[in-house]
Amino acid sequence: MKLEPEYQDAFTAWQTENTPQTQGALLQAVDPILDQGINRFAAGMKGSPTMKSQAKQVAINAFKTYDPARGSMQTHLMHHLQRLQRLSAQERQIIHMPEQVSLDQMRTTEAVNALTDRLGRPPSDQELADYTGLSRQRLEYIRKGERPVAQGTITQQTEAGGGGFDPATRSLSPGDNSWLELVYDDMDSTNQYIMERAFGMHGHPETPPTEIAKQLKLSPGAVSQRMQMIQQYIDETEDLGMF
Repeated sequence: MKLEPEYQDAFTAWQTENTPQTQGALLQAVDPILDQGINRFAAGMKGSPTMKSQAKQVAINAFKTYDPARGSMQTHLMHHLQRLQRLSAQERQIIHMPEQVSLDQMRTTEAVNALTDRLGRPPSDQELADYTGLSRQRLEYIRKGERPVAQGTITQQTEAGGGGFDPATRSLSPGDNSWLELVYDDMDSTNQYIMERAFGMHGHPETPPTEIAKQLKLSPGAVSQRMQMIQQYIDETEDLGMF
């Protein structure tokens, strides 16, 4: 075993039972490695809370692929922390945006990381709005500063990723957003997250169902069932003439 002794207890506890507590303890143990990675791959951004949050997220993903028999924890993490070069470049671009948008972007990034640690999955935008006090409209505005927003179809998502929506469903245009938000409000947090990604709501890029399943740590079949339920709810609501 090539795992350093100073990380062994924390890693073994996390490997035995992955909980927010054991994950937090492991992150604390490897904190010096994270700082080293920031210094090497995101020079000049050591004091950035957003960059530290990004480093922690990279580490969390790296823990899942670490094999103590193949190499040290430091070597494994430093390899993955090279991603900070790209992430730091993106953060530096924020300086070209209005100051408040820049602050809100950093605020939401930190909130996403905190809620993901707490919930064991990424938050829906409603959960993020409740946590930050920012409206869903504000979250969308912030994201539009990062990427173009594409509105699409559930059908396209089904074809691209093997989802569970009715292939006969119609395309969604920007004008459909008002009724789509009403459906969204009636969903639980997991279904809200699925809708955001499947429909490209609130400035999110459209995401295939298989990728949504990975993000939520659910099986593709479970996501497919939820997508079918959402589509059924949409169809029933339309039949009642509510939109």
